[in-house]
Amino acid sequence: CRVVVKEAVANGRLVDGEAPAVLRAVADRYGVGPDAVAIGAVLAQPWCDVVLSGAVTADQLASNAAAVSFDPDELADLIEPPDRYWATRSARPWA
Repeated sequence: CRVVVKEAVANGRLVDGEAPAVLRAVADRYGVGPDAVAIGAVLAQPWCDVVLSGAVTADQLASNAAAVSFDPDELADLIEPPDRYWATRSARPWA
């Protein structure tokens, strides 16, 4: 079996403009965007084989590709229960 993570940036909630302060602080420390930190955190998980970036522009792809290795425990404050994640995701405006 392989694990493919589809929503590493939580459908846009973990990118510039929407990223929580703790994620932006870690991104600033590493000199990358919050999306790169979110993707790096997922890639650091031993169960993760593939992360789909969801990038739709060249700039987004370049930013996603800058994913960094770091201690994912730095983002422990961002962990949310699945029911809250799905409720928040369901409430997002979809174009």
